[in-house]
Amino acid sequence: MPAPSGLRVNMLTADKQLLLSGFLGQLPEHVAARLAKAVEVDRLIGGLDLPHEEILAALRPQLRQVPQPQRTATPQRYFCRPFEDILVGGERQAKQKGRIARSSIEPVWRWLESDLMPARHQALSEMICDAIVRGREDEIDRKLSEFWREASSALKAALAEDAQKHEAARKLGGVPVAEDAAEMALLLGGARHIVELQKRLSKPVVNLLGGEIAFVRDVFDRLSASDPDLAPYIPVIVMGRLERPWEALRLAAVVTGKATDTVIANTDMGVVGELLFSDLDVYTRRIQAIRPMEFNAQALLADLAAFAELSSGMVKELGIRRDGRWGQKLAKDRAAVSGVMEGLIERAPKQILAALPAIKAGGFGRGP
Repeated sequence: MPAPSGLRVNMLTADKQLLLSGFLGQLPEHVAARLAKAVEVDRLIGGLDLPHEEILAALRPQLRQVPQPQRTATPQRYFCRPFEDILVGGERQAKQKGRIARSSIEPVWRWLESDLMPARHQALSEMICDAIVRGREDEIDRKLSEFWREASSALKAALAEDAQKHEAARKLGGVPVAEDAAEMALLLGGARHIVELQKRLSKPVVNLLGGEIAFVRDVFDRLSASDPDLAPYIPVIVMGRLERPWEALRLAAVVTGKATDTVIANTDMGVVGELLFSDLDVYTRRIQAIRPMEFNAQALLADLAAFAELSSGMVKELGIRRDGRWGQKLAKDRAAVSGVMEGLIERAPKQILAALPAIKAGGFGRGP
């Protein structure tokens, strides 16, 4: 039987954690992946001799670089399933609807574990661990359903009032994390519908076909009547499973029965377009941050290609009007990127000449 989830053993000092991170950071990615899996298995069966959390934290940067890593199933990883498709990494300026930061998972998990439902958190975690070790898939599903339902209720109750939200922000490390917790609560409450959708649309969805669109539309229509707060997240979850995310705009057009961005932007499906434009803005800002004298050409070309692919895909999937909100935003982003590239092209001859060795030109000076 696994050890109680609240029990911490072999906690490392800050100096030892730094040394551990430095050592593990030198491991090849495939070795880091194997080590992480071994540590997770040891934690799952209740091992008490290793500082599991510290080792996994030190390995996390390398694990992000491993293509399609085979990670060990854990209660926390299962807990995240209903919102796994909207998780994002990296820094953020503010909370964005339809995006949950990966960094918010741990504080919310610990909040549930220590404050909101400690006894049930421990009991359900242990039962899920036991079912994982024994390979009992049906038991995992039953206990997960209980976990998701109770965690959703606990989070909603703890975030019901403004004063509670302020206290949650203090405990969790900021307002964006508390807002992520509220979004987790909503999706955990609708886990049954989301898991049904995930099973039908296995990652990566190479092309969104008519049958899948009809299925998603049915789920959306049902939730629009029974759970209108959850319904707008259905296309966002689908977008997270698509190989070409902009195809979610096709879904938005079919579900709403509208063919132009000016109308879709004002519906529940508008969140899909806002998220795509948010990604487009990321590429735009990176390109605008380029300094002519010092930049990584490969990184610039990668950002430029991603910008072109995303913007072209959005236009292809949806008739974006120039006078609409999305059309004006797209035109602004394209103009900004075009301006940067034109500036770089204008400077190129001078930069090339400046890099060439100078030779004497007659007796009066030096020239390129």
